[in-house]
Amino acid sequence: MNRLHLLLLSLALPCVLLSSCSSNPVAASDAGSDAGTGAGTDAGSSDAGDGGSCLPRATYGGGEVNTQEGSVTAFIVDEIGAPIAGGQPVYICGLNLCSAPSTTSDAGTASITTNLSMKRPAFKYGDAINYAEFAIPLTSGSTDFTANGTGTLGTGKLSDKPGAALTPGTSAISGDVTVALAADAIVGIDTLTYSTADQQKFRAVNIPLTNLAPVLGNVTVSGAAANFALVYGVAPAETTLCPPAQISVSLPQTLRWAAGAAVEFWITTSDVSQTYAPYGGWAWMSDGVVSPDGKRVTSTQGFNLLENFAIRLK
Repeated sequence: MNRLHLLLLSLALPCVLLSSCSSNPVAASDAGSDAGTGAGTDAGSSDAGDGGSCLPRATYGGGEVNTQEGSVTAFIVDEIGAPIAGGQPVYICGLNLCSAPSTTSDAGTASITTNLSMKRPAFKYGDAINYAEFAIPLTSGSTDFTANGTGTLGTGKLSDKPGAALTPGTSAISGDVTVALAADAIVGIDTLTYSTADQQKFRAVNIPLTNLAPVLGNVTVSGAAANFALVYGVAPAETTLCPPAQISVSLPQTLRWAAGAAVEFWITTSDVSQTYAPYGGWAWMSDGVVSPDGKRVTSTQGFNLLENFAIRLK
């Protein structure tokens, strides 16, 4: 999926369905990555900010400069390690321009080249309908993701997961993840991208960390590694939620997090408006807590934007 051209039209209106934006600088992180080495920016503390509000948690982006892009080579697999389907679009996109698309082969490989000069260029893969979409910032003219780390990029297949309508006053459940919507919730789905009732249903997929190093980058919090423990791809991505929806997630037994332990929920986005998180980076969305029986984590401030997210112990 390529929403760049539509999103560029909305840069002057960064708060869809909202009246204003917060300017509190809290917990933002660029996950800039070149074949597995992240930018390593410190996200600071997530104890400040306008948590629980419909407003963005902070102000992101600014000061980006044009850089000349080149080529990207990648091998992309889903959550079970199977190559993603052939024909999936891939792009090199900046905040201001996007390359012509290329597509994956039936073996899950992708290769794309552009001579365009872009601001904060990133490699985008996954159409956000069939597969979770990620954007990985690029820091060199040519990037070969097959030559570093596991040699593989991960995503998750969404189209075969159970879907549930995002209806105010109800809880939408898909796999491990539950989205609890207030009775007066305003749910803003991108209907140009998600044009059918089925596509507009909530879907979630747990994506193993194994092949996500380039996506996660070297995110730090107060100088220490963020150490994300779980990552989920979701659809419909970039859905605004007001008031914020509470997210709860069933925990795998292997984590063994203590009852009452504090956690954090972070999101990543390919949205070039950078309203809720830096483009291709990560930002704190909500605190959370482990349930008394240790089986679930639930957000406290909630999510004002439905996006791919990660969970970490605080």
